[in-house]
Order: sequence, then C-alpha cells, then structure tokens
Amino acid sequence: DQNGVIINYTISVSVQETGESFTYTTSDTTYSFTTLKPYRSYDITIAASTSIGTGPFSAVSTVATLEDVPSSAPVGFSASMVTSTSLLLSWDPLAYEDQNGVIIGYVINVTVQETGASFQLESTTTELAVSNLKPYRTYVCVIAAATSVGTGPFSEIYIVKTPEDVPGEPPLNFSVSVTSSSSAYLTWHPPSYEKQNGEIVQYVIRASVLETGENFELTESEQSLELNTLKPYRSYEFSIAAATSVGLGPYSSIVSVETPEDVPCQPPLNLSASDVASKSAVLNWKPPPINCQNGEIVLYVINVTVQETGERFQLTSTTTNLKVNGLKPFRTYVCIIAAETSVGRGPFSPTFEVKTLEDIPDEPPVNLTATSITSTSFDLSWDPPPYESQNGEIVLYVINVTVLETGERLQWTATNTTLEVTGLKPFRTYACRLAASTSVGLGSFGPEVAFQTLEDVPSGPPTNVRYIEISPTAIVLLWDPPAYEEQNGKIANYVVKVINNQTGETSQMMIPGNPELESVSIGLKPYRTYTIMVAAATQVDIGPFSDPIIITTPEECPNAPPRSLNAVVLSSTSIDVSWVPPNDENHNGVIIHYTISVTVQETGDSFQHQTDDLKFQLTDLRPYRTHLISVGASTSVCPGPFSSEISAKTLEDVPDAPPTSLEIVPLSPNVIVFTWNPPPYENQNGKIILYNVSVELTGAPDTLMIQLETAGESITFNDLKPYTNHTFSVAAWTSIGIGPFDNITVVTPQSSPSAPPTNLTVNVTSSQSAFIAWDLVPLDQQNGIIVSYTVSLTRSSGSSQLIETTETSLSVASLLPYETYLIGVRAATIAGEGPYTDPVAITTPEDVPEAPQNVIAEDTGSSFRVSWGPPERANGILLNYEVMYSIPNINVVQGGMQYEDVTVVLPAENTSLTADAEPGLTYTISVRCSTKIGYGHSAGVDVFIAYPPGTINIDSPEGIASLTVALIVLVVIVLVSVVLIAFYCVYKKRRSKKYVFNKDSGFISGGEATLTFKNDSFVQSDVEGGLTESTKPIIANEESEM
Repeated sequence: DQNGVIINYTISVSVQETGESFTYTTSDTTYSFTTLKPYRSYDITIAASTSIGTGPFSAVSTVATLEDVPSSAPVGFSASMVTSTSLLLSWDPLAYEDQNGVIIGYVINVTVQETGASFQLESTTTELAVSNLKPYRTYVCVIAAATSVGTGPFSEIYIVKTPEDVPGEPPLNFSVSVTSSSSAYLTWHPPSYEKQNGEIVQYVIRASVLETGENFELTESEQSLELNTLKPYRSYEFSIAAATSVGLGPYSSIVSVETPEDVPCQPPLNLSASDVASKSAVLNWKPPPINCQNGEIVLYVINVTVQETGERFQLTSTTTNLKVNGLKPFRTYVCIIAAETSVGRGPFSPTFEVKTLEDIPDEPPVNLTATSITSTSFDLSWDPPPYESQNGEIVLYVINVTVLETGERLQWTATNTTLEVTGLKPFRTYACRLAASTSVGLGSFGPEVAFQTLEDVPSGPPTNVRYIEISPTAIVLLWDPPAYEEQNGKIANYVVKVINNQTGETSQMMIPGNPELESVSIGLKPYRTYTIMVAAATQVDIGPFSDPIIITTPEECPNAPPRSLNAVVLSSTSIDVSWVPPNDENHNGVIIHYTISVTVQETGDSFQHQTDDLKFQLTDLRPYRTHLISVGASTSVCPGPFSSEISAKTLEDVPDAPPTSLEIVPLSPNVIVFTWNPPPYENQNGKIILYNVSVELTGAPDTLMIQLETAGESITFNDLKPYTNHTFSVAAWTSIGIGPFDNITVVTPQSSPSAPPTNLTVNVTSSQSAFIAWDLVPLDQQNGIIVSYTVSLTRSSGSSQLIETTETSLSVASLLPYETYLIGVRAATIAGEGPYTDPVAITTPEDVPEAPQNVIAEDTGSSFRVSWGPPERANGILLNYEVMYSIPNINVVQGGMQYEDVTVVLPAENTSLTADAEPGLTYTISVRCSTKIGYGHSAGVDVFIAYPPGTINIDSPEGIASLTVALIVLVVIVLVSVVLIAFYCVYKKRRSKKYVFNKDSGFISGGEATLTFKNDSFVQSDVEGGLTESTKPIIANEESEM
C-alpha cells in the first residue's frame, strides 16, 4: 500500500477544547510533541507521502495531556468591608488557557509589613472573609491558584491596611516615684506595639485621694509627668490609659503611693492644766487642725520654764495629755507646746502658766554629825534642808534611830538643829535618819548616818575554825569572828599559829581583820601533819586562841615540765605543737595527760587543751596573733609545772570587723571631720594598711555616693549641704583584702537661712496699725529649723524698729500716722539669721494732729497776745488752728458776771492771735489744730490782764479800803442811784463794743462793725444798720468784720 518509497509523514493535530489545529512533518516513524498545553485533548491523524504525493490520513486518535500547575496568577485582587480587625478579599478566576487543570483552590500569602510576621490563607472560591486581624496594620498579600498538581505562580503584591482602633492594653511599666511631701514623678512606656492599634496621641492619668475621695485627671503627650501639687501624708491611687485618634484604651492597674509627712504648720490648740498638785499637774491640749497636721502626730514637745529660777526643761508625750510629775511646790511653770511628725517639729504655741501648791519638804536636813562620843553618849547636830527644798516653814525635826547590832528602834524629836543623846550602850552602832516637817506634814528622811560607841578587848576566840584544801602544799584557813557580845570592839587583826607536828616547828601570822571574809592561805609541805589555832585582836589586845585543828597534806604532783616544746604554723587559724615527756625523776607519779596552755600575746586571752599524746594541733585561732605556748604534765593527783613558753604567730587574714568609734566632728555646717579607730585588735587579723571611706547623701532625689582611700584614721569633707542626712562608711584593708564596712549617719549642723521668706504682703488697717504676712523660706534654703522671724520697720527718718515672732504673720499697732515705712522680714535658725526680703513701702493714713506746742499768752495792756508752735507730730497736712477763749458779759437783770465763748479759726500758716481784753480778768485760752481727719487735742494757757497804772483795783486790799470809805460817806445819800447808774454804764459799754480783725496783725479792734453776742450765736451790725445772725464760729478772713 506504500506505492512507492515513503519519504515523509504528515501529522495533523487539532485541539478539541479550542478547535486549534496544526501539522508536523517528519521522516521518522516516531515524533515527540514538546509544545503541547497541559490538560488538553488532542485529535491526531497521520498520512504518508511519496515523491508523488500524500496518501490518505489515518483514523483519528485522541490523546489527553496531564494537568499541570496554573501558568499565571489570579488578577483583580481587592479588599472590601474593611474594619480594624476584618476584611473581605476577592479576585477574578484564571483565564482558561492559564488554568492547566481543574482549579481546586487559591493560596494567599500574607506578610505584616510592620512586624515581618507572615501567614497563609486558603480558599476554594474567588473570595475570602478574613477576621482576627490587627488594627492599624499593613498587610502585604500575593495570591496563586492551585490544581491537583500544585500551586501556580504568585501574583504581584497587593497592599491592604486596617484602620486604627483604641489601644488594646494600657501603657506599660507605669510607676510613680514620690519625690517630696508635695510632689511625685510619673513614668511609663507605651503599650506594646501589637496592642497600640494606632498612633498614640496622648495619655490620660486618673488619680484619687483616698482620704478625701477627691478624683482628678491629667493628660500628657510625653512618657513622664512631674506633679508638684500633692498634699503631704496623703494616699494617692494612680492609673493610666493610652489614647489613639479613635479613643481611650483600658486603664492600667492602680499604683498606690503615699506622700511623706511634713512638719505641722500650726501648734497644738487649747493648752490647759488640770489636777494641779504640789508636785504634779496634768497638761491637756488638742492636736493642730487636721489640715495642718501634715502627717501622723508622733510626739508633742512641751518646753517648760520655771518662772522663779529660769530653769528650763522639756517634756514629750504621744497623747494629748500628760501628767507631769517631779514639779516643785509653789513654782510657776511657763509652758509652750509644739507637735512633731516623723519629719520634724512644727511651731510652738503661745505661753501658758501653771502654778503648783504648797507641800511637805522634798529634801531632808543635811550634815548630820555626832560629837563628844563616849561609850554611852554623843551630841547630834545638823543643818536645815536647802531653802529651795523646804516648801514651807520648818516646825519640827524627827530622828529615827536603829541599833544595827540588835535591831532596836528609837525616835527622837527636836525643834532646833542640836540634840544631846545619853544612856547608850558601848560599842553599838546607832544608825540615824533625820526628817524635817512643815505645817503640811513630814518630809522624807535623809540617808542613814551611823555613829558608834567606843571599843574593848575581845573576851572569846574566833569560832567555826575550818579549812579548805587547795593543793598538796596549800590550804585556805577560814573562821568566824567571836560572838558579837564577846568582840567588845572592831576586830583589827587575827593571829594564826601553825605547828609542824613532825618537827615541832611553830610559826605565827598576823592577819588584818576583814568583816566580810576571815581567811588566810597557808603554804604547807606535802605528806605533813599540822596543828592550827586562831585568836582575835582589837586595838586593845589579843584575845584567847581557838581549839586546835589537825591537818594532813596529800600526795604531790610532778615537779618538772615536759621538754623540747616545738610549734609549726600551718595557717592563719592553726598551729601544730609537739614535745617530749619530763625526766623520769620528775614525774612524781604516772603522767595521765598533758595540758597545753596558750596565751595570745596581743590580747592576754588564754586557753588550755588536754591530750594524752605528745603532739596537738591548735585550731580556730585568730589570724596574725602571737601565741605563747607552754605544756605541763599531770598525774592522777594534780598537774605539774608548765614548760617555758615558746611563741608562734598565725598568718594574716582579712579583717572580720569594721573600724570602731566612728565619730563625726562638725567644723561648720558645710565641713565635717570623719574619724574612726581601727577595728578591735582581735578582729584586725593583720596589719591595717589602708581604709576605704565613702559618703552617701541620703534623702535626696538623686543619691550621691563618694568613695575615697586613706592610710590615716580621719578625713575631712568639704562643701556639704547644711542640715542634711549624710551616711559615712569605712572599712579596713590588710594585705589579704578588705574587711566589712560600718557606717554612721549624721545630720550636718544647721546654718542660717540662705534666702528670705517669700510673698511678703502688708495690709494697712488704720493710721497706726498694719497686718504683715509672709510665706516660709523655700525648704531647700532654710538650712535648718526656722525658730523665729524678725520684722524690720524703718521710718523715713531712718529710725527703725525690730519685732521678733515665731509666726508667719504679725499685727503691728504702734505705727505713726502719716508716716512712710519700709518693711522687711528675715528668718532665723538656731545658727543665725538669714537675709531680709526686699522692702515693702507703705504710708499710713492721716489722723488728727497732736496739740500745738509752746502755747504762750501775754498781757499787752487792754489786750492779750497768744502764740504757739506747730505740734510735734502733725499726723497729716495741717489745715488751720482754732483758738478759743471767753469774754465777760454783765447781766444787768440778774446782777452777775457772765462769759461768752469766742472761737477764732486761723489758717495753718498763722501761729499767733491778739485780742481785746478787760483789765482785772483772767482769760483761759486753748489752741488746737486740724487735718482733714479733724481736730486733735488742745493746749491751754491762762493770762491775767492787769489794771493800768493809777487805777484802783477793787480786788486789791487798797481798793477795798478806799471803796469802803466812799460808800460810808455816800451810802445814805446816793447808794441806790450810784449802783444803778454804774451797772447801766458798764452794761452799755460792753454791748456797744466794736471789733475788727486785721489779718496781718492778728488784732481785733473796734470801728467797723458791732457784734452783739447772744448765747452761742452773734449778731453783726454793718454800717448801714442791717443785722445778720449767725451760729457759725467767727472765721478771720482778709478784711472780715467781727
């Protein structure tokens, strides 16, 4: 069927899914297809060709390719329904030609851009709801499709960002550090990044005051906050939350702090006394106001001054009352009280006085003595109690007497300070105690004073003679004194007689008498029998010997020490010791053990060890000590002598105790000397070569530590802060190393304040008073406890007044009106006074002036002239002077003389006035001046107007005589008519008097107008005859008429 030579084959291929077709030509009978598409069905036919042409195609054969991974990624990726924690992802399916199989799912790889964390999502559809996302995160997504063969290529990057949310947790590491009684420092860190959920825009701090229930909030954009408005001794609770632009996150757990205490700002209240007795009183008071306590009141301090003696003492109490004992009767005690917290003491209260009642004497008579002592009598004398202890008039003395040997009791009384006592017994001790009595009662008895009658010779021997065996060669002999009734005096000596029974040798010892122990040590020889007797002696003679006692001494101990003693030092705490026994002839028995005696040369301490060996290791020794070592041997009876000492010194070690006697010597508030002694010798453990010294400033916001080294035992620190806690530490070095530290904490001395009080204010309350107030010196510049304030008041003249107070305000009531003052305040500690504040200037208001000075009136004939000087203090601007005097007015109807008051007001520049006057009369003149406030006090003067020469004064004796003669001659003829005419003329003359005031001369004269006085008013008649009535005072103006 080939019909020729087959030269090639033509292969026809068509794709069932797409209808695409193509042909291949080959000369072989096999062909490999390399460009087929996955997951396609291919219809294949083949035809053979000769040189003539191509034959028919074969029947169709269908071949399907296998699945493969997709050849492209999904497109159209988008996110919708986005919240802070969820979103909906969607995308387009792959084009058919890129699927390469059945798409069984999609894979989405997600990376969190901010943290680098990644995860994978899967979906079988072209959308996926994703939850549990983080707010405010950037998610970088790529997507790929998958067949059963595998996953295709991933898409390009798609970015999705979730919106902000409130923070998911509070700020971290929230802490509150209290820096003072009124301030605290708050710090925190932001919430962890994964919980921030956005950009933190601010922090909200919530605070509560537990004592008052007060709540407040604070906001801050930084990560710390300093609060300076806290109250002392309060409990605060703080919590914090972070906020994004969406809102506020959760609050942190509560941090509780307490502000420290401060000193009270006011003294205790209502100090009073109750239950007052002669030697005691109960003081009562109330605490300072609660808002001024500034902490827990731990102590009340009462300073007391005895008014009569100036003695001062201090009392303390933890309650609001105190019973004070030990007072003196009839004394006035002046008390002030202050409260203390743990920080310090507040101000003292005003003084309060308590006076005690009368009492019995609180001390006995003194100097009780006895003279003219015999065996049966003596004379007693004494002095009264000290005056300050008598507490009244001494009316009786009582002497209580005890016979010490028998216990018999007697009582004698006397009204003066001597007493003769007879009928006593020989050699008896009479113990006398003396007391004084006032009308209130008997005081205390004085100390016992004993007097003894004279001695005699003992009439009996010592009793109860016995002995104690001390060693084979020594005993202690003991005895009791003779019976008291046989002693007849003080036993001065004892005589001990010792007889060696083997040899008959006798020895005798004189032992001084000892009322507490009658004994003597006696040296004997071993294996001997002795007879011993004792006798007592007074200063008169020796009494009889006691009955003899017989003694036999026991076996002896070794009489020579071990030999060849040797020591080898092993360490700082151990030494090996070895030796050989004593010679055989010196054993004096079987050696049962050896005793090693050790003495520490440096301290004198000693100790012993026993062993039955010929060597011993000493352990637990002190380092760097020279040990003096000796060895002794012992038999069953006793030990023998010790060998000569050898020395061995342990090695050095570090000290095991700190230096001692730490002491701070202040040279000034800023300079101290720190001194110490080396560690106790037993703890040095070597040669001290160096000291390590440190100082720590405590109680400050930033603790300051300084470390120094010195070979000496003192060091000076400069530039310290006054009145501040400093802790000084020191440790010792040997060549081996450093030992432990010890420290001492001191407060540097107070200094004068370095700044003045603050906020000085002055409120003028009247022309003579002002209220002055100020605030405390800043705490860091007080340099101690402020004990007083000095207020300086300086007048414009330069004179000044200083007022001292313990309060922060002062009412001054002694100012001068219309005066300028410069006022300043300074504070003082016990160390001195600080600087003054900048002065505050005030001027007091005007007031009424003082009275004019130097008021003088003189008779000028038919007138008087009064002059004056300005007042010493005008107390303002003088406006005018007012002169007042009276003029006579004859009342015809009533037949008597009356006076009318005249008031003249002058300008302030006038200082004199001349006015008409009637002879023979005394004028009382007063002058006063005024400011805008009003008139002040007046100054007065009297002036008598004499008659002109040649005129008879009817008030004089000569005038009266002349008038009498004339009346006798004329009385019958013209008495009635003369009297009527005389009175009428005088009356007319007074009523028609004219006055004119001349401004320049200050003189009032007649000629211009007529004044008619009418009670408290006057009527002025001018030249035309018109009348004007006025009740006003006459004011002297230029050319005015009076």
